[in-house]
Amino acid sequence: MLGFAILVTLLTMSDSCQEIRIKAKDGGVVLGRSMEFSDLRDYVNNYVVTEPSGTKHEAPRLPNCPGDPFTFSNRFKTITYKGTFRGEWLNTTADGINDAGLSASVLYFTDYAEYIDPSDIMGTACANSVPQTMVTTYILATYQTVEQVRSDLESGTFPAVWAGYDLGYVPPLHYNIIDKTGAGLVLEHVKGQGVKWYDNTVGVITNSPPYPWHMDNLRNYPRFQRNDNGREGFKYSSLGDDYSLAPQWTGSGLLGLPGDYTSPSRFVKLLPFFHWLQHLPLLTTL
Repeated sequence: MLGFAILVTLLTMSDSCQEIRIKAKDGGVVLGRSMEFSDLRDYVNNYVVTEPSGTKHEAPRLPNCPGDPFTFSNRFKTITYKGTFRGEWLNTTADGINDAGLSASVLYFTDYAEYIDPSDIMGTACANSVPQTMVTTYILATYQTVEQVRSDLESGTFPAVWAGYDLGYVPPLHYNIIDKTGAGLVLEHVKGQGVKWYDNTVGVITNSPPYPWHMDNLRNYPRFQRNDNGREGFKYSSLGDDYSLAPQWTGSGLLGLPGDYTSPSRFVKLLPFFHWLQHLPLLTTL
């Protein structure tokens, strides 16, 4: 079973988000994510939207694609999180899950995201391309498992992704995809590198930089553990005498845990707590 929860929080100086996956010993999987904006305008409204299988979706028209725009239909029932902007529905599906147990989410990928210029989509690509704002919609409509998404990415049959506008600008996004087994995939369109995808083995994602950078950064925190790192304390010698300042508190297993709200620090901060929750014996309900 896969459960899904969304928390929208307003913080004073933040345009951030994070998502975590928890998998218990009984195989239950729960996803949770937060979405924080420092300035959420009152003309942006958010809704949970349900769609039956067969629901048709139409991509925006492209300048060098004559004829009808690219369309696709839901193979599955979906529950998604969408919004309106000045009374008009946005293209972006921020989060969602389908009845096959596949979830997909967008998170900001500022300064690193790069998509195909809409004017460069032409010819056969017209029949298989979506803006970055519709990638989660397409994934939830089309796939049952992470492996199916990976297969289409590897074969080149996944749609080309072009730069689309929403909220009056081109949102820089990357994507986290999780199926009911807990398997995860991070999909990124990286400036100067093209389309990249990675197994999300840690079950955590935040924002920029790219996912491999976050994973390398974890090497800077090799000693995090659930229990205290011993009780011997700081030892030193002075004027021929030996001293030891033993700690008078617990929590040394997380000594050095970042406390700020940057994307790299949030990635590191989330990982140990939710990794240790995997030890829960049962996780059958939210």
